[in-house]
This record gives sequence, C-alpha cells and structure tokens, in this order.
Amino acid sequence: MTLGGMASTRELRSAWLAIAVTSTIALLAAVVPRSDAETFTAVTHFKGLLEVEQQLSDKLQAYIAAEEKQLERLKKLSDEVVAWTNRAKDDYESHLGHPTNAFRLVRRFTSDWREVEGMVKEPRHEQRDLLERLENSSDFFPDEEDLSGAMVAFTRLQDVYHVNTTHFANGLAGPTQGAVLSVEDLFLVGRSAYNKKEYWNCKKWMQEAVRRLNADKRSSNMTQRKQLREAIYDHLAFSEYQLGNPRRAFRLTKLLMALNPDNGRYLSNRDHFLRLVHGQIRKEVEEQERNAEPAEASRGRQWKNGPPADEEDYMYWSDFGYYKKYCREPVEVPAHPDHQLICFYNNMNRNPRLILQPAKMEVMTVNPTLIIYRDVLSDSEIEKLKDLARPKLNRATAHNRVTGRYEPATYRISKSAWLGEYMDETSVLARINQRIEDVTGLAMATAEELQVVNYGIGGHYEPHFDFARHFEKKAMSRRDGNRIATMLFYMSDVSAGGCTVFPRIPARVEPSKGDATFWYNLLPSGDGDEMTRHAGCPVLSGSKWVCNKWIHEYDQEFRKPCKLTQDATWDIHTPPDHF
Repeated sequence: MTLGGMASTRELRSAWLAIAVTSTIALLAAVVPRSDAETFTAVTHFKGLLEVEQQLSDKLQAYIAAEEKQLERLKKLSDEVVAWTNRAKDDYESHLGHPTNAFRLVRRFTSDWREVEGMVKEPRHEQRDLLERLENSSDFFPDEEDLSGAMVAFTRLQDVYHVNTTHFANGLAGPTQGAVLSVEDLFLVGRSAYNKKEYWNCKKWMQEAVRRLNADKRSSNMTQRKQLREAIYDHLAFSEYQLGNPRRAFRLTKLLMALNPDNGRYLSNRDHFLRLVHGQIRKEVEEQERNAEPAEASRGRQWKNGPPADEEDYMYWSDFGYYKKYCREPVEVPAHPDHQLICFYNNMNRNPRLILQPAKMEVMTVNPTLIIYRDVLSDSEIEKLKDLARPKLNRATAHNRVTGRYEPATYRISKSAWLGEYMDETSVLARINQRIEDVTGLAMATAEELQVVNYGIGGHYEPHFDFARHFEKKAMSRRDGNRIATMLFYMSDVSAGGCTVFPRIPARVEPSKGDATFWYNLLPSGDGDEMTRHAGCPVLSGSKWVCNKWIHEYDQEFRKPCKLTQDATWDIHTPPDHF
C-alpha cells in the first residue's frame, strides 16, 4: 500500500485478481469431483490430460484478459473518487454546496457503486466458461491416489536405479531434462515416504527441501515459508529418531522450538530425545572403556527403513536384489561351451509363411530356453494394437494367492487391455496370433487373448512367475492347463529403464520396438520352471508399451510331447546346416 492508504495500480490489480481467483477456486471445489482414473498407472493417459490442460489454459487466458479490462475500469473509478475526496475533505460543506458536485456524489452511489457491486457479485461469462470447462473436464482430473502413486514412483526409481535426490529434484532422472521440483513438491514426496514409514527416503527428500528453501532468497510470503520450514523439520526430526539418530533429532527439535516455542509437543520430544542422547553417550563411554568400537559406528541407517551402505551383503542373494541389480547394469553373458548362443534365420521346416520372410531368432539362454525374435511386429501393427487397446485400458491386476482373485497391486503399476480377434475388423490380431504359432510351433487354440500393457510413472512388475503353482488352486483349475510358454512383444523403445530381467538365469532384455522375447514356463514334465521368474524393471524415462501372449499346455500334446525323463529340457528348433 502507498502512503495514506491509497492503493497503487499494481496493488489494486493484484487485490481484485485475488478476489476473482478465490471465487473461482471456491466454485471449482464444488464442481470437480474425485476421479477414479488411476492416471499414474499408464503414461498414455497423460496425453488426454495435456489436451484438457491446453483447453483450460485458453479459457483461463480469456478470463484473465476480461478481469484485467474490468480492473482498468475499477481503477479509473477509484482514481476519480480519490481526487474528488481530496478536494472535498478540507471544506466539504462548500464543496458539496455546489450543485454539480452534489449531483456527482449522488450519481456515483446510484450508478458507479452499483456497477462495482455487480462486477464483484456476478461472475463474468468468461468465468462461467472457465468453470463450465472445468466441470466438463473433471472426469479426466487425476485424484489424490494418482498423486500418491506418482510420489511412490519417485522413491521406487531411486531405490532401483540409485538416482541422486538432488539430480531427481532438478529434473535429471533420465536422459533428458525434466521439470525442476519446487520446495513444496519436495516436501510432498518426503511426506509420502514418511506416511509409508520409509524414513530413509523421507530424510533424503526433506533434506533436499531444506537445501532448496535455504538457497531460495527471493521475496515471498514469510509466514508460509516459516510454516513450510517447520513442517519439514518436524518430519525430519521424527525420521532421524526412527533411523536411530537421536542427536540429529534433538538438534532439529531445538530448531522447531525456535520457530514455534509454544508447541508443547516439541518440548516433550526435545526432552525425550535428550534422554536418548544421554543414554547413548553412556553406552559409548562404556564401550570405549572396554576398547570396543564406539556405538556411533553402528548407528545410522537401518535396513528396514532404507538400503545399507553395502547392498551386496544384504540383498543380492535374493531374486529381488538381483532384479534391482540387473535393472541397473547389463548381465555378463558367459561363453557357452556348445556354441548354442547364436543368431540365425529360421523358416521352421519350410513353413510357407516363413520361406520369404524367415524368423530372425537370437538364442539368449539354452536352459531355460530364452529366445529373442527380431522385427516380428511392424510399426503399423503396433499402432493398430495401441488404437484397439486405448479405450479398454484398465488398471492391471495380479493374482492374489490368498483370495484367489485378480486385484490391483503396488508391485504391478500399469494398465492393460485384452484383445480378442472378434474385436478387430482388420484381422491384425489374427495375423499376429498366426505368426506366433508359426515361429514357436505351438498351437494357439487354448492360448489367452493378447494382452496390451502400458506402464505408468515408474511403472514396473516385480519378480513373478507366469505359470500357476500347485498351491494356487483357483489358477490351476483352468481346463486348458497351465501356461506352457510366454511371448512378450515390445511395442516401443524406452528412453531409460523398462528392461525385462530374469534374476535366476541371469538374463536381461532391453525393450526394442518390434522385437519379442519367448520362453517356456513349464518343463517338458509339466512342472513349472523355477528359473523363469522374471520382472519388468521400472520405467525411468519414456513410455513403455508391451503386449504378451500366454500359451497353454493343452493342445500341445503332439507339438511338444513329454520326454522320457523328468529332468529333460526343451530343444531349440534350429535350422539345418544347409539353410
């Protein structure tokens, strides 16, 4: 405000815009319901959000232009009133004794101020257009579950790919520059980890928020900055306490008390942390007297809340540890003694459909059989599959071995659609099914429909088997038997991440548009091959599209007959030497 309580043009414009925006937000809260879109589970649905946001931006620009024009009218009126009252305040009786002055005063109250009242009370048509667009688009709006899913994806990507928090916050998680996160963004991600009791991740994000807050010297609402700093310190203090660092928790609580000395909880926590520090010091002294290593060396990160300093000693023995390792780095492929890891063209015993265009096969591993088929899908077929799948995409589910039902799960973040040949008038699905039968030699009569999958923010599928195990009674009850084999097609390249890894073999396949990976889930005996446990690595950057065909064992009796010994393995159909 300027001297004497008079508003400048900029301040007046800001004040009126604040009123207008506040009223719009209030109405928006009433017209935008919660959405169950689960946007975060599929990147393809973000395209629709971009289109909606562009439309909303156009309406908002029109609304702002109309408000600015209205503010100019209000500013002109305000200037007239200020000038008039300045002339009248010294001798108002003499001033108002003039008939034209009196007339102007009365007219302003019967006309001008009524106009002001109408401007404030009645929304302009531009505001109504904006609200109507918001209301019509509300079904596309992400909800709190989407926001939570996006924040959980951040910590998942950090855990698997060891992305530095500062780099992540600066938009450097992938090969291209992304959006830089604000202090408020960093706090929300840290709070999400805190709510899930992932205190190590919470600590990293909150510390980055503090660094960003301290570095931001721009003038802003000091009250809001103080409240945000207090919330960050509060979460940090408890996280340090949970991580076994009472000294740091005590120091942070002292900072909290400086920000808000009247908070009784801070005082109680400070005293509690101080007692823990004193007890810890006594233990350290006792250990030093026994010439033992100080307790300080054993404190710090706890495995249940975050990765230890040396992951090799804790987790790489398990499938999950190897899964994360091979998501980050290539698998070293040893030389095969029988020289069976080869690439070749295969027409599958002169199959008429493969004579002119034989299958391009690359043997990744022999036992279990893992084969890559190169260029098995064309770009036009891929686009057709995407077009068919998009309207049908729903949150992907996983089999719950306790309930027997297929349910959404945090270890599988994607959306999927099932495509049957009856849905496709162009016969693309029929051609693809026939191609799978041609290159694998397996019958498609009992195979499941083609499943198209698009992964979401940090989308992944943790280690799992495709075949049903014997204790999964409901999954084993299918009349067409267990899943003997899987054909996994890659429908997009991925900028970073998104590999398929087999932790037990070990093997890693990087997504390559148009290629497919094939493996047998069952041994010739019909038992599940435990070596085929596999996973889809989180997508660090880009959009990952895949589709898969699960082939069942019934109808394969003559194509893949049982062998004479239970420990037998599948033979790779290699072409004759003269091919």
